[in-house]
Amino acid sequence: MSAMLKTLFRTVILDEDAFQEWHERPNLFLRGIVLIAIITLVAGLVSFSVDLANRIKPVEMADIREQIEEVMGQQSRWNPFFRDMDPEARQIMDQVLDTVIPMVTELSQVETPLPKSISGLFQSVGSYLSRVLAALGGWLFYGALALVAANLLGGTAKLPNFLGMIALYAIPGLLSLLRPIPCVGGLLALVGTIWSIVVYVKAVSFSTKLDTGRSILAVFAPFIILLLLGILVAILGFILIAIAVPS
Repeated sequence: MSAMLKTLFRTVILDEDAFQEWHERPNLFLRGIVLIAIITLVAGLVSFSVDLANRIKPVEMADIREQIEEVMGQQSRWNPFFRDMDPEARQIMDQVLDTVIPMVTELSQVETPLPKSISGLFQSVGSYLSRVLAALGGWLFYGALALVAANLLGGTAKLPNFLGMIALYAIPGLLSLLRPIPCVGGLLALVGTIWSIVVYVKAVSFSTKLDTGRSILAVFAPFIILLLLGILVAILGFILIAIAVPS
């Protein structure tokens, strides 16, 4: 285990020998799955803790109003509609909130078959574990697209081995654990994201024997294509809506 951890650390600093050692270990694809799952669970510990605390604590009317007022304050600063709202409309909105907030509080206090702490725990664990499924799905889907792009650019790699290698990109994601640190947490998480991309490119280059330039293209090509498809679908959707709505 110690040797494997050292190998993983060295891959993060782009040590070519470490990539070779990771590649030569048995069950590369399975190790990729395990690595993605473990990193995702560890990186999500803080979010899980916050989510659990929010789910099991009682809902207070004052907390709900405070959150709503904070959102309204942000809207008043940036949204012209809220900033220039008619005083009478504002009064009506306040009256609606005065009615809705007590209803939400009462609904949150309705007795359930399980105690709130237990049901909240189950919900948080379910959400926590769903992160793993989402991470694995993204790894498999995007990895397959990246391999197609790499092979079109002249690379040679088989899907299971390729996926096992690119799983190394997840390791820098551990920096997201530091996100709650004031001032620097967000910056460190951003550094982790950029670092993950660098490791991804290195893993693609190692797996497919492509040079760095073509590896970068293989990594970003699926993203660009998916983005363009998304824009095209959105445009077609707007066109269809415009056609369907009578003038």
